Amino acid sequence: MTKFQALYRFFSSFGIPAYEENAFYAGNVAPEFPYITYNISTSAFQDGEITLNPSLWYRSTSWREPEEKATEISAAISMGGIQIPCDDGCIWLKRGNPFYLSMGDESDKFIKRIYFNITAEFLTVN
Repeated sequence: MTKFQALYRFFSSFGIPAYEENAFYAGNVAPEFPYITYNISTSAFQDGEITLNPSLWYRSTSWREPEEKATEISAAISMGGIQIPCDDGCIWLKRGNPFYLSMGDESDKFIKRIYFNITAEFLTVN
């Protein structure tokens, strides 16, 4: 499984759709809420850590559901991080600091966005 596929599998494992942030619209039609968007950045062993900034998107009058999903993602990564397998090794995802920020959206006051700070270390040959 490639690095791209491994990241997709991880971000899709939370019961809501996940989309790479540059490829999630079909024409001018946005996906239905809730969903996760994530960026793809990769590296290799000894290149150091990089930052990934996925976002969780809900449309609601309450922060309850987005906060519950953020807690689920936090538990999956855990205090020591999570290693997800990929070709030639694994990707070690860890919580950044701060781990997430609650945000809104100027275009719609009901959109609830949680912006994550995840550190990724690619323990791979390439």
